[in-house]
Amino acid sequence: MDKLINKFKDEVLRLNDFMADNPEIGGEEVLSSNAIVELMRKYDIEVEYPFSGMDTAFRGIINPHMSRKAAILVEYDALRGIGHGCGHCASGSISILAALILNEIKDGIPAQIHIIGTPDEEMRGGKVPMVKSGIFNDFDFAIMIHMSNKNALYSQTLALDAYEISFHGKPSHAASIPWEGRNALNAMRLFFDATDMMRQHVMDDVRIHGYIQHGGDASNIVPHMTRAEVLVRAKEREYLDDISSWVLDCVKAAALATRTTYEVKEVGEKYDGLRRNIPGENHLRKLYEDLNLPLVDLSNIAGGSSDIGNVSSVCPAFHPYISIGDEFLGHTEEFARAMKEERTYEAILNGGRIITQFVIDMYNDLELLDRVKKYNSK
Repeated sequence: MDKLINKFKDEVLRLNDFMADNPEIGGEEVLSSNAIVELMRKYDIEVEYPFSGMDTAFRGIINPHMSRKAAILVEYDALRGIGHGCGHCASGSISILAALILNEIKDGIPAQIHIIGTPDEEMRGGKVPMVKSGIFNDFDFAIMIHMSNKNALYSQTLALDAYEISFHGKPSHAASIPWEGRNALNAMRLFFDATDMMRQHVMDDVRIHGYIQHGGDASNIVPHMTRAEVLVRAKEREYLDDISSWVLDCVKAAALATRTTYEVKEVGEKYDGLRRNIPGENHLRKLYEDLNLPLVDLSNIAGGSSDIGNVSSVCPAFHPYISIGDEFLGHTEEFARAMKEERTYEAILNGGRIITQFVIDMYNDLELLDRVKKYNSK
């Protein structure tokens, strides 16, 4: 495999650097998706682009006439205000490196390999409408590798609901006739206080957090409109549905107390938690150990959220982590700056090896593949 990695190394690392230098938020990944698609087409991978009703989604297919099929997922959106602080330029490059290698040896792979570009993981969740439309229904498995400060086979991603919450009151002069106004900022403050009071009475894995996007227009005007973005998370979707209902009750209560009105919009798709697949994880462990990558156990630590959880509801899905250094924490400017460092380059090459070998091994050991698929159907 070393020869093939060396063949594609320079182009894949240039792809990573280009995306790192040109971060694009979800749904706007025009430069990134174009660059990825051009590289795949250069090596004669058949690509549909745009794909699945999304302008920046794509699907490449290797061995389109085979019956079995696996998916390699590609992420490439950046964070608002931080750039690639989640490392999607590098994790996407890992997936493309694996795709290019597998394309070179496709005659020895008895399966279709789909390389699926999934936009907007950070907020609206491009994988979710793909799941809803049945794109992942017949896959043996799906895999990608996420950048981190640790090497880990699994982390408990949390189910997620996202809301834009607005309160509407009535403006008036804040000094001369405040009694004529209805204060939408007071409603927003009450809402945040109410959700803070919930924390004593919810399970430890619940996370409720957000920020006020608009709090008013002037200090001498009673605020007539406020708006916030709020995320609600929990391990289990069923429990999250109950917590989200409680949060929305807090919205209604805050409006009632302040004689304002409210509006709630869902922001993006509902994310499910990632289902574990122990047989697949055990094989990934061997691949990490073969590369002398020390693993840590994050399985009991609640992490962030990802739309790959929805994929895992219809096929085995793997989302291991690869380290770029202990000192780098995700969703920070420092993590974004590290995307063009040598340790990240090394992680990209190792990640490409792992995905490539995982695909090869699954189709060379159909008993293992069968265990992986049966485990997911429990």
